[in-house]
Amino acid sequence: MTDETKDVVYQILRLLRENAIKILMGIRENEKIRWKELQEITKMPTATFNRALSALQEIHFIKKEDNLYQLTWTGKLVSDALVLIGWRLAEAGEQVKDFVAEELLAKDISMAIIVLLFISIKRRGKLNIEAFEKSMEDEMKVAKSILEEYEKDGYIEIKDGWIISKEKMNELDISKIFK
Repeated sequence: MTDETKDVVYQILRLLRENAIKILMGIRENEKIRWKELQEITKMPTATFNRALSALQEIHFIKKEDNLYQLTWTGKLVSDALVLIGWRLAEAGEQVKDFVAEELLAKDISMAIIVLLFISIKRRGKLNIEAFEKSMEDEMKVAKSILEEYEKDGYIEIKDGWIISKEKMNELDISKIFK
């Protein structure tokens, strides 16, 4: 990993703190929003709010057009992922509906694949799409095998086309990734 890549990764991880997440989710829930309204929603001190807002703009998670803040496509990906793991601006957030969760997950994975494809094409100069599609099918089989192992370990149950969380799944604290 180059120093430049490390710097970008570090910036992204540093951003994913509670203040920046509050701003991301505030914009997500209101789509286009003015500075004052966003600050009132997040209830953050002005200096802290401005630093987090500036950092989110610098890393291109949000943008400002006509004095309104909105998410960029990468900001939407991040906020969608946060919704999938259950993060809400409000204390008692509602559950994500099943059909929405699958749709968001598929969209996020597709966007991540597209980004990785472009990175690969840029580095290598070419990509065999048929070989890639075949490899993706093989990797989906691997993913299913991994899920079956988690089922054996008691974390999930696979039944009638659904992957159902078991009590043991509560031991995996995914939210710790962002702290």
